[in-house]
Parts: sequence; C-alpha cells; structure tokens
Amino acid sequence: MKEQTVKTLKALKKLLKKTLPGKISKVLKSYEDFSETQAPCDAKSFSAYHCALKSAVSHMETLLKLEKWTGDDVAGSQSAETFDIVKYLQEAQKLKAVEDDNEEDES
Repeated sequence: MKEQTVKTLKALKKLLKKTLPGKISKVLKSYEDFSETQAPCDAKSFSAYHCALKSAVSHMETLLKLEKWTGDDVAGSQSAETFDIVKYLQEAQKLKAVEDDNEEDES
C-alpha cells in the first residue's frame, strides 16, 4: 500500500472515513475465518489460538473507535453493516468473558 502523508487532523479524518470500512471488513473476515478453524489440542497452541482471536477483537475495537473519532458515530450510522459489526463484537466480548470465567474455574 502506498504511504500517504497527512498534514492535518481534518485530512486524516477524511482519509480514515474512506479507508476504515474496508479495513474493518477485512479484520472481521479474518477473525471469522480463523475462528472457524479447529482449536489445537495442546495447551500452548490452544492458548496461542485464543490469544490470536482476542487480538483480532482488540484490533476491531480500535478500528471502530477510530471510526467514531472521524465523526461517523457507529450507533447512529446509516450503515446497518457497521452496526452489525458492533453487535457482533459485543457478543464476542460476552463470550470472551465467559471463557475467561471458565478458565479461572478450571485453575
């Protein structure tokens, strides 16, 4: 990808408004593809697998925060697709909390 020099926050917001939807879709697709693979059986690989999933969720949250910063409020956005992503992430966070609780119970 060609590096772009942005000189003002207004220009940065304009650039992000154009590029974030594609980036968000790409991260979501990547997360979905990876999460549909079978988790490894050995403890070390299993942990790495789940860390990778958590990392993708964090990445998505950061992109959504950037989208909100650009002035495109996700909850009030006209894009139903973007709203669905937020709902999907909220559900993923709830599942993560349940998984974390289950891991603590097993310890």
